[in-house]
Amino acid sequence: MSSTLNRFLQALPWNQSIELPDHHNWKCANQNALLEWEIKARPYNTTVANGMFWFMMSVALGACYLMFFKNDNSPLIEKLSWSAIFLSVFFLALYGTTHQKTKFAYRLTETGIEVCEWKAPSKGWMIALKWLTVIAAIAVIFVVALDPSAFWVALAGPGGMGLLYLGLANSKQFQEMHSLYRHNVFTWNEINHIYIDKSRHLVSLEYEWLNENINKTLPWWTYIFCHKRDFETTAEIILSKNTDTPHTHEKVEVLQF
Repeated sequence: MSSTLNRFLQALPWNQSIELPDHHNWKCANQNALLEWEIKARPYNTTVANGMFWFMMSVALGACYLMFFKNDNSPLIEKLSWSAIFLSVFFLALYGTTHQKTKFAYRLTETGIEVCEWKAPSKGWMIALKWLTVIAAIAVIFVVALDPSAFWVALAGPGGMGLLYLGLANSKQFQEMHSLYRHNVFTWNEINHIYIDKSRHLVSLEYEWLNENINKTLPWWTYIFCHKRDFETTAEIILSKNTDTPHTHEKVEVLQF
């Protein structure tokens, strides 16, 4: 029974091992790895994303109340059923929007660190958003037929979600984000400052980047996402290879470029 349960848990998408892209090759494969790992992480400002998530869920709760409970004499079980369906699909679509994860692979060597970042096309949550819009629109049609004053609920609810769906589906940036592949190599002597965020198990490495558009060198960052169990070890190895580089322990807000 236990082995069956373990196999089931390992089969879940979030428990499956991360496989590097087929065309990927480590550029410093001839050097021994001090440490290497793969991880899924959210490479953006999670504070803003989480705030958006809770704000939109609050709006959904309010819309749900107006659509299914106000001025409606339907049986309570019917109201609760519609509410559960609406909120469940909305939650999945919204969570998939604000909590998207990107795959990372890291390899630390004596001379530097390699960072591989990629994201396989995965638009399942877009389908959920599309069907949520359809379901909510059908529900609102019935509500508006009974109470025309609910028109604004339809405009703010399914109408807004429909525009969101169309905007994302036709967004070039969204399509590029879902076919992302980056592979960078940094030598230890390129690093100018190290920022260590224990709360998020994140190390930020600052280096200089030449912006060819303005022909000017600017400070830039690469982010090292770590597993909680290995964070201390990873930070110690990075600091040991950068003994003369200034470092700071502080909260790091990830910038999305």
